Amino acid sequence: VGDSGAGSVLGLMAAPYFALAGWLLPGGELGGAGGDAVLGARLLAASAAGGGAVVLALAAVGVYPALFLGTASVAVAGALGATLIIMDLAPDQAASVVAVVVVLFGGFVPSLSFRLSGMRMPPLPTNVQQLQQGIDPYPASDVETRATLADGWMTAFYAAIGLICLPCLAMLVADPDLPGILTVVALSLLLLLHSRGLGNVWQRLALTTAGAWGTALLLYGAARALDPEDRLTLTAGLLALAATITIASWTVPGRRLLPYWGRAAELLHSLAAISMLPLMLWTMGVYGTLRGING
Repeated sequence: VGDSGAGSVLGLMAAPYFALAGWLLPGGELGGAGGDAVLGARLLAASAAGGGAVVLALAAVGVYPALFLGTASVAVAGALGATLIIMDLAPDQAASVVAVVVVLFGGFVPSLSFRLSGMRMPPLPTNVQQLQQGIDPYPASDVETRATLADGWMTAFYAAIGLICLPCLAMLVADPDLPGILTVVALSLLLLLHSRGLGNVWQRLALTTAGAWGTALLLYGAARALDPEDRLTLTAGLLALAATITIASWTVPGRRLLPYWGRAAELLHSLAAISMLPLMLWTMGVYGTLRGING
C-alpha cells in the first residue's frame, strides 16, 4: 500500500504537463490572421489532454475523487470555450458563455455535493401512512462522515469555478467595451457576494480571489485609460478604500448589523446573477443582430 496523498499529488501534477503538451501540438501563430482559430485549436487540445490525464490519474490512484473531478471540470470548461472559439465566436464572447455556464453550475454545487457524498433526502409524504415511513434516525458518525465528504466536494467545485473565472474575466477586459466591462462587473460582484454565505474558508477564498481578480482588472484598465496626473488621484482613492476596508475588518466582525444590509446584499446578489444572461447576449451581439433584422 503506497502513500495515497503523494500519489494524488503526482497524479494531479500530470494534468498541467499533458495540457502543455496538447497546447504545443497544433501549429500556427496566435498573432497571425487566424489567431482566434489557432487559440481555439490549442485550447481544445490542451483541455482534452489535461482532462484525459486527470481521468487516468483518478483511475490509477483511486482516492480523492473530488480533487480530480474538480480539475476535470476546469478541463471541460476549457473545451467548451475552445469549441465556441472554433465555431467562429470571438474569445471574449466565448468567455461570456463559459462564465454563464459556470454561474449556472455554481447554483447546483450544494445539491450535487450532497448527492455525491452519498446522502439522500427522503421523498415527501403524500398520505397519512407515509408519515411513518423513513423516520428512523441515521447514525451520527455516518452523517458526520458524509457531511465532511460533501464539504470536500463543495470545496473542489468552488475552487474549479474560481479557477475558470480567472481567464474568463481576463479575456473580457482584453479588448474592453461596454458589454464586456458590465459583464466583468456583474460576475465579480456575483462571486464576491456569493462567497459571503459560505462557511468553509477555502470555498470562500476561491470565490473571493476570483472576484477580487475581476475588480483588479477593471481598475488596471481604468488606470491605463487615465492621464498620468489623474492616476495619482486614482491611487489616492484606492489607498483610502484599502484603509476603509482594513478598519472595517477590525470593527465589523462581532457586531450586530441591521437586517436590511443583509437583505440589500441578497437583492444585489440576485440582480447580478439574473443580469449574466442578458449581458452574455449583449456581448455576443445578439441585440444588434435582432435590431438589424427588424430594420
